[in-house]
Amino acid sequence: MITVVGLVHVEAGRLLVVRSRDKKAFYLPGGKIEPGETPVEAVRREVREELGVELDRPEVLKRYVAPAYGEGEGAMVDMTCFTAALESTPRPTGEIAELTWVTRAEYRAHAETAPAIHEVLADLVASGLVRP
Repeated sequence: MITVVGLVHVEAGRLLVVRSRDKKAFYLPGGKIEPGETPVEAVRREVREELGVELDRPEVLKRYVAPAYGEGEGAMVDMTCFTAALESTPRPTGEIAELTWVTRAEYRAHAETAPAIHEVLADLVASGLVRP
């Protein structure tokens, strides 16, 4: 089981997703929790490293357990998702090659996708936050 945190940030009916330089799929900004770190500390650090922004009042949204993208057969990810306001405009930094905003249909149209992100998008569409 790979334990990670992710930021769920929605604007204008679209979810913010990022693509790492060494991956083809887009996923939530975030990553693995380092030893001694709390999940909140991890999401703050990861978002700062990946998007160059600070988070204002991160709160747990939901936890997802799904097959891990790009980690081999049978690997699972345990992802705690947070919501938070961004204190500035996100931009790709560090290992991030690009960022984009997607509806569920736009995410599905990508050649490679992460299973956990499909679950996040399904919940966001059901709640009316993201366009189908």
